[in-house]
Amino acid sequence: MSAHVCPVSNAQGTPAAAPTGEKSALPNTTQPPAPPNPELQKLLGEAQDLQGRHRYFDALAKLDEAERIAPKDGNVFNIRGAIYLVPAVREFDKAEEQFKKALAIEPSALAPQFNLAELLFVKHSFPEAEVAFLKLLNDFPKIQMQVRHLIVFKALASQTLQGKIKEAEATQKTYFTFMDDTPAYYFAKASVAFGNKKDDEAKEWMEKANAIFKPQENAPYLDSLMEARLIPNIMLPPAAAK
Repeated sequence: MSAHVCPVSNAQGTPAAAPTGEKSALPNTTQPPAPPNPELQKLLGEAQDLQGRHRYFDALAKLDEAERIAPKDGNVFNIRGAIYLVPAVREFDKAEEQFKKALAIEPSALAPQFNLAELLFVKHSFPEAEVAFLKLLNDFPKIQMQVRHLIVFKALASQTLQGKIKEAEATQKTYFTFMDDTPAYYFAKASVAFGNKKDDEAKEWMEKANAIFKPQENAPYLDSLMEARLIPNIMLPPAAAK
């Protein structure tokens, strides 16, 4: 699973995800990048590598080192917040604190705003998550397609999970087609099918996505369905658990 939330920042500036309980945070990208600090980049890379190997506390230690040399780098806080969202750690208050620190550093950045919306989704605050994700579409009209489609899908899934099936269907028809270069269309269809209690149909749509797209392309969408408890993940508690 991605961490979501978007989840650890990556070099491509897109939310990386895998169905393993990892949360992936978007990097701050709205301002021209500062000259790279080799020591900082090394520490951030090591932290992400450790996170990928589920060595979360070692990763957090690397981020503490990174913060000491770059206390105003939003990526430090975004990655730390993402680690606090993984199922093995899952400390919502700490994650929120980190994302808000990143937002305070760069108020116009997409990353912390996405991650705060993702936090709402992970907490199953679906009405608030829907509003937050839709706001991102209005506030960032030029987001690259891969990120935009994921944001729309998360809004759509939030609608489905509120029982707003007609709204979710309208969202799917407005934003996605089977010609898209992302699997959003197929997973949107799956989400609506789950909302209509047609689990077999939902699985068929996911199988189509798996046949067309690479695992890393499908992963953020699978992660969202896992977080919503629409498909199982042994790392997550049951839907009724709070």
